[in-house]
Order: sequence, then structure tokens, then C-alpha cells
Amino acid sequence: MSAPAGCWDQLDPRALETFLKGQVLVSSKDNARALRGVLAQLEPILDQVHARDARLSSNFQRSGSYIEGLKVSEPNEFDFLVPLNGLPGPPAEHPLPSGPSVVGVAEPPPDGSFRAVMLRSDPLARPEGSAFIVMPCSAPFTLIVPSRQYCWSDVTGCASLLIPEKVMDLFKTHVREVVSSQKGAVTVRPLLKETPAVTLMVTYYRKEISVDLVPLIKNPFFGWTIPWPRSGQSWLSAEKISEIKDTGVDLVAKHKLYWRYSFSRIERVLLAKIDEDGGRRRDSLRILKKVREDKWKTKFGKVLVSYHLKTVLFWACEENPSPSDWKDLARSFARLVDKLVSCLKEGRLNHYFLGSDVNLFKPEHSSRLKDLWKDVIKFRTSPMSHFQ
Repeated sequence: MSAPAGCWDQLDPRALETFLKGQVLVSSKDNARALRGVLAQLEPILDQVHARDARLSSNFQRSGSYIEGLKVSEPNEFDFLVPLNGLPGPPAEHPLPSGPSVVGVAEPPPDGSFRAVMLRSDPLARPEGSAFIVMPCSAPFTLIVPSRQYCWSDVTGCASLLIPEKVMDLFKTHVREVVSSQKGAVTVRPLLKETPAVTLMVTYYRKEISVDLVPLIKNPFFGWTIPWPRSGQSWLSAEKISEIKDTGVDLVAKHKLYWRYSFSRIERVLLAKIDEDGGRRRDSLRILKKVREDKWKTKFGKVLVSYHLKTVLFWACEENPSPSDWKDLARSFARLVDKLVSCLKEGRLNHYFLGSDVNLFKPEHSSRLKDLWKDVIKFRTSPMSHFQ
């Protein structure tokens, strides 16, 4: 594999290593202390939420940059997934009932950003309990039977559709009321648009830590429904691909009426042991995330976010599958920047799992992407001015 294009001959590997250790890597001691402080506040809150409403699990799962080993700078943000109980699970737990299948096609999501999923609750003449229908965009319905002991009728709309907005309002209400009843160092932020998370602010050692809680429908699909892996991909082993498929795709409430695919858990699997061959992929991404925070975050905001950079890494790994491509930190970092430059120039960053069906760059940011592309080109021309 040829070396990455660009003006990288002046990139000093020793300066890059120094920058990584001094400016990027978060102290494991600081991380552990911050996490302990967050969990001390979070666990009793979710226990009480679950006691009030058993549909909201207290068995939360860690997510985001911290658990993926990609956190840069101080540990001031943590993400947690909160599974919903009594909803469709893996096929082995909820086999298809006998009888005729139900077939239909969903309308595409109004914002056009992600393939959407709607969830329907309907007795379907089955007196022993409700059934759920998962309705992927432009795909057949799939019939799934959940646990009988739960009822979701209070958060369904017309035609018994399980409404994401109502589920989020339910979760938000319970969290806010539990937090208000406690005299702790926790507050609840207003629910922001375009986010599936409830955000808590936890004060710990006089510092505020942002904690995102995301209700999750855990892998409700029968089998693997995503057109991935692509033909010819060779950077992942058959065992890793099998583990990803077994983990499955989840759903989160992104839109008022539509459930959106979530790849958080399988991305965590994808990143696990990504450098067991001695590569520097993870360190390269950490450095690029820090450069974004230092140089582009304030100026460009949501035009370029951390998830974009993680996706750039996945594509760069697929396009450069040989372990030898990632042995050297400077060359690995250069590959990521060059891939980012290419995506910005085209104004397109395909979702890693959904491919060309989804461009992660938003159309309304097209002019800003051009400005960002110029800034990244300028950085690539003289990278050492940032690392010295």
C-alpha cells in the first residue's frame, strides 16, 4: 500500500507521540474517579425510575467515547443506554407465531436522514397478550411477540403505534420527578430537539459532568437486516463479523414518530481489540478528535462531530486492510486526515453500515463543509504548527 497523499514528510513521529501522551490521553485515574462519581448518582436514580415503571430497565449499559477508549481531554461526558423491557428481543427469545404473515411497506422518514422504523402494538386477535410489528423503511413487516406482563398502551397513538416522542416524554417525566425528590448534585437539562437522550448534569468535585441517558429497544429484528459487510471487505475476521451480527442493530427515538437504527453497541464490538495486531488506529483517531476540538469545533460546531471522525476511521480501515498500514502512528494519522479531506471535498461521508443510502453530512451544511475542507487542507499543509 502506498503512503498517504499530502504534505506529511514534515510530520515528526516523536512530536506526535508527545502530543498524544501530553494533550490527548485522559488519565485513567481521573476517568475512574469521574465515573465513580457519576455512577454513585445515576444508579439510585435509575433504580427508582424502574421501581416506578418496570418497563424502564435499571440495567443500563455504558456507551460512547469513554467505554470505546476514544475519550480525549478531561472526562466530562458519559453516555448510557437504558433498555426498554417487554419489547421485542432476539428471535430465539420470541419465535414467530403460527398463522399468515403480515406484509406492508413503510413511508420513508420525513427528514430523509436515516432509515426509520415504526413499532406497532396490536392484539392481532391473540388474547394472551400484545404483539409488536417492526416496520423498517421499504421492507416487509416482521411479527414479534413480546413478554405478556408489560403493556405500552399509554404511549401508543392511532393504530396502536408505539410513539417515540411519548416514550421519551414518559422516561423524561420519571427521571425528572425522581431527581426532584432527591437532594443530590444532579439536575435535568431541557429535552433538546434532534437528540434521543435525556441529559443529566452531575456536579462532582466542583465540576459539572454531562450524562446522556438514551432509551433503547434492543435488537428487535429477526436475523441480520443490514446490507453489510460489503463484498470484498477483508479487514475484519469472520469471527468479528459474526460477533457484530449476533449483537444486532438496536432502535432509539430520534424522530417524533419514527424509531431510528442505533449502531452504538455493534460499533463498540467493532472497536474492541482493533489494535491487537500492534496498530495505531485508535491513537490516530484520538489525535484527530483532539485536533478537531482545538481547531474546528468552535468554528464549525455540528458540521463536523466526533461520530463523523469515528466513521472516517472505519472507512479508512476497510480501504487499508493490511496491518502494516497501521503500524506507524504518523502514517496512520495521515491516512485518517487524507480520508477526511476526501470526504469533505465530495461533501459526502457514507454511513459505515448503511453505505451510500445515508450521507452523514447534512445538506444544509454544504457551504460550511467547503470552508471546513479548506481549513483541513491548511492544517495538512503544515501539521507541525499544531503539534509543536
